Amino acid sequence: MPAVVIKKIIRIQREFLWGGVKGGKKISWVSWKEVCRPRSEGGLGVRDVAKVNLSLLIKWRWRLLQSGYAFWKEVLVAKYGIMARFKVHWIGHALPNRVSLWWKDICGIDIREDGSWFARNMCRKLGNGNSTRFWLDRWIGSLPLSDQFPRLFSLSLNQQGMVREFRDVRGGEDGWVMRWRRRLFVWEEELLQRLQDLLPVDVPWSEAEDRWSWRLEEDGSFSVSSMYWYLGSVFSQASSFNAQELWVFGKIWKSPVPSKVIAFTWKLLRNRIPTRCNLASRGIQLIGGLDCVHCVGREESGTHLFMFCDFAGQIWNAIFRWLGLVLVIPPNFFLLFECFTGAAANKKIRKGYALIWHTTIWMLWKSRNDIMFSNGVIDVEKVIDDIKLLSWRWGLSRHSIPVCLFYEWCWDPGLCLQR
Repeated sequence: MPAVVIKKIIRIQREFLWGGVKGGKKISWVSWKEVCRPRSEGGLGVRDVAKVNLSLLIKWRWRLLQSGYAFWKEVLVAKYGIMARFKVHWIGHALPNRVSLWWKDICGIDIREDGSWFARNMCRKLGNGNSTRFWLDRWIGSLPLSDQFPRLFSLSLNQQGMVREFRDVRGGEDGWVMRWRRRLFVWEEELLQRLQDLLPVDVPWSEAEDRWSWRLEEDGSFSVSSMYWYLGSVFSQASSFNAQELWVFGKIWKSPVPSKVIAFTWKLLRNRIPTRCNLASRGIQLIGGLDCVHCVGREESGTHLFMFCDFAGQIWNAIFRWLGLVLVIPPNFFLLFECFTGAAANKKIRKGYALIWHTTIWMLWKSRNDIMFSNGVIDVEKVIDDIKLLSWRWGLSRHSIPVCLFYEWCWDPGLCLQR
């Protein structure tokens, strides 16, 4: 796929995610690389189009190596050479003057940065041993034997020989026989002993042909998904979050609330919601300065608005009392989530507490927006009642809490969750 097409697709994805439309542009709050990270690493798990394209190209390489006749393979061999059919590593192969863009992309896999992803994850599975090269193919260990024992390879009289040719059946037992250009020195005999220790004693020989196997799948068959996740591990930089924070990122997606609510808390954990401080840091002119809508003289940051504002503090303390918890508001959202879910006695209650945590965050944001854009009033009791009602509705609609009446939920949610 041409790079310009990949860029256009990513632009469409970005506009859909952040709400941009033709003629207008919204703020991209999180870099696209971070968005494409797995959820367990603090991302949204959106597929990276470039890596998907590369994985699909590599699938063609896999299909070329499979046994069996196919007319399209014969066409490629006739046009581009026999290496297209049998070689795993194409580095150093010269391209013809006129090639299709598709073939150029496939050949270009090996000349990219660290482009041996395909060959590195391929190995030979023995059948009759007639088509696997003893020294040059990777059939045992993580490297070809020629790379593991370069000295012995240089002395071998049969460097291109197949595995079957090295089989020794004298004495009625399988073994291995190797021929050398000269008698080995003592230290070379030690290398030979290491090689013999590595070679399997009982090889399950069969009449089947040798075949290629994909190391990233248990059944040995290539899959685009395994290649995609492997490329992600190769190219992704280390996460900026510690193990404790990544644990929270992995847990928030299991909460039984609407996806938009989880996505909002994901942005909040990254400090990427449109608070006044964040908007000002992006050069947006604000009417009324940076003051919090609930407090005078305090800047509206994420931690202040949702945790340390007097209004937010009253809400959290009321929720703690409702759940029968004795907690002090911790210094950040990650610890708040851990304290909330860690206070649960079992898995069912933990799931319910995560539901209430998300609902409280959501209602604090809605209350802020009502005051800012709809001339709403500060009403602590109303927000608390809305949290109870909304959490009950979401829990029942997603079958994540046992069936209970609303007054029972308001009276003791912990008791309802244990049913």
